[in-house]
Amino acid sequence: MKTQVIHLELHDDVVSVRDKMSSAKTARILLVWPTRKRLLDRNLDLILLQRHAASLGAQLGLVTRSAEIRRAAKELGLPVFATTAETQTKAWQNSSLRPKPARRVPRPDLQGLRAEAYPPEPAWLARPAVRLTFFSLAVVAVLAMVLLFVPSAGISLDPKLQEQSLILSVSASPKVTSVNVAGSLPAHRLSVAVEGSQSAQASGQASVPDKLAQGVARFRNLTTSVIGIPAGTVIRTTTEPAIRFVTTQDGVVAAGVGKTIDIPVQALEPGSVGNLPADALIAIQGSLGPHLAVTNPQPTSAGAERTVSMPTAGDRALLREALLTDLRQQALDQFATRLAPGDLLFPETLAIHQVSGETYLPAEGRAGEALALTMQAEFTIQYVLASDLETLAAAALDAGLASDLLPVADTLTIELAGGPVSQADGVTRFEILISRRLKPNINQFTISRAVQGLPPATASQRLESILPLTSPPQIQLVPSWWPWLPFLQFRILIIG
Repeated sequence: MKTQVIHLELHDDVVSVRDKMSSAKTARILLVWPTRKRLLDRNLDLILLQRHAASLGAQLGLVTRSAEIRRAAKELGLPVFATTAETQTKAWQNSSLRPKPARRVPRPDLQGLRAEAYPPEPAWLARPAVRLTFFSLAVVAVLAMVLLFVPSAGISLDPKLQEQSLILSVSASPKVTSVNVAGSLPAHRLSVAVEGSQSAQASGQASVPDKLAQGVARFRNLTTSVIGIPAGTVIRTTTEPAIRFVTTQDGVVAAGVGKTIDIPVQALEPGSVGNLPADALIAIQGSLGPHLAVTNPQPTSAGAERTVSMPTAGDRALLREALLTDLRQQALDQFATRLAPGDLLFPETLAIHQVSGETYLPAEGRAGEALALTMQAEFTIQYVLASDLETLAAAALDAGLASDLLPVADTLTIELAGGPVSQADGVTRFEILISRRLKPNINQFTISRAVQGLPPATASQRLESILPLTSPPQIQLVPSWWPWLPFLQFRILIIG
């Protein structure tokens, strides 16, 4: 008889095996299990496969070594083989010919089954007194749950505050890198560039050349030719430095040795230095020198000076110091705007880093009624951060804090008590007055345990007796008409 052999895979289940069986067109279907692998080991799986084979009009056989599957197959009347070769030599048991039961199974007693599933209540439970008792217990249980979990309370406490203060000596230096509880702080540097100008009246006087000396020069011909002398011809003294005069008009010397002509001259530079004695101007400058001789037969005169105001070196020094004072103040004002609130500035550390421009008007040696100075300078200064001061202050106060007290948030104050004094070694020393408020260290668990389940008035009295308070505690109950504080601690909130 023709047999369809189906080798099962590890991933096969009932659905996939049924699909494989559906394609079979033979009278026998043989399912081969993988070696030593558990697959379709439920009785229900085999029953479903057996019914599907019967619907196809085929007989189902199994090839497996699994003891469980072989046992289940025998119960269902399925032929089981150890190998596929054995299916050719052994006869297939007809699984469709099962022995019919000798007698019909009687119909189940549904009323009896219902009675077993839902047995009748005992007679005592039907009594009204028993039912009332259980109902009362249920009501009491509900009320107990409400009593425990529904009410809540908030207790606002106003504890007495204490003041903690301390004067602390502090030193700050750029060499310190972190806050030290011994009183050392890092000093930070700021720099700023400022510019300004100032002027002042000149206090000095000086004589300056004012008028040109005048005179007459006599030129003598040393040749036999006529020689013209143009205006602007320069004559001078032979002394050093030479004093020069210039002719103010043209002249012509007649031909012949010894012939002379007088021509007016004036000094090239103003001042009394041009007032020369007679016969002082004896040299001619230029190409006429070899042909003519010159002298001044009369002294030159009319050269004069005048007295003018002129800034002195002291004026410059005073103006510079005044301007630097103004620039220092400008720098301090700018530094103050750049600091955060609470930062502490050390004015004594203000120093000029560099002067990038310094211009006087008039320049040195020049006359002037007033002296003006323009200067650009860069200043540096040291300061400490407010956060470093707060860290040091909190650490110093915590060192003397009692265990039953706690600091009140945002009450720390820092005031300058002395200094700052900056020294040559770069260290700035000062004193600060630090203070803060303290409150009792209230244990919420202890407080809530002390008042749980008490009436509000009693709870208030107990709290006043065990805590230092400035005013009676405020107790808020929810619901407001509830006569006692909650019996559960976690339903009580302590504020303060």
